[in-house]
Amino acid sequence: MNERLRILKLLEDGKINADEAARLLEALSQSDIKDRRKRHKILHSVEKIPEIVTLVTDHVFKHTFEKRRMHFNRKNNVEIKGISGTFGIKGSDTEAIDIEKDGFAKVVEHNDSLIIKAIHGDLQMNVPLHTDFRVKNVSGDVHISGIDGILDIASVSGNIHGHKLAGNLKGDFISGNIELDYVNVSNMAITSKSGDITLYIDENTEAEIEMETDDGSLTCEFDLIDIEKTEHKLKGVLNTPTAKIHIKNEHGDTAIKKRIVDG
Repeated sequence: MNERLRILKLLEDGKINADEAARLLEALSQSDIKDRRKRHKILHSVEKIPEIVTLVTDHVFKHTFEKRRMHFNRKNNVEIKGISGTFGIKGSDTEAIDIEKDGFAKVVEHNDSLIIKAIHGDLQMNVPLHTDFRVKNVSGDVHISGIDGILDIASVSGNIHGHKLAGNLKGDFISGNIELDYVNVSNMAITSKSGDITLYIDENTEAEIEMETDDGSLTCEFDLIDIEKTEHKLKGVLNTPTAKIHIKNEHGDTAIKKRIVDG
């Protein structure tokens, strides 16, 4: 039982009067406000870290940029570890991986995987559409299109853009806006501390949808079955619960919208 319910229970049982209950609820509200301010202050400090990292890498590596095109045979798995820079990933009907890098990055082949460590600069990739990706990024935007596979993305700061995607997604974000367009969703689990999240899915998607927030808005353009809705949670089923979409966004707005077919 949370504190508010405990206070109301005491009032109901006659152990406190209405004035005492009002004072206790007011004190609890003030405590919640202080806690939120403290969390926002800590979060703001964390969000400054990528800016500092970017400034340092700009200074250290600005004279070591190396523009280069690279070609690799098909790999089923690609792992990217980035400190600063923008990543562009495009899936297509190709049997090879082509990389164009403008910055300081190391690319290594390991069995059926391609491992990329990018310290600074931009990286553009053209890969087979059925490729699994693991991306860990400190600062910078990530653009992904045309991939049908497993995406595992962790980012401290930067925006995430996904277009015409399919498959599974696991996302863990600190700050930045997330915009994803999915043709076909398998399973999706997203956690975010700050920033807005917009997910576009097809109206024929079959999934159990659950969205949570601490102080943001939750909206869904679809008519869900077995809907449960509170101030901080929205849950329901779109068509049938074949897949699961779970989004927890602490300090930002979350929206699930109907995708534009010709987009």
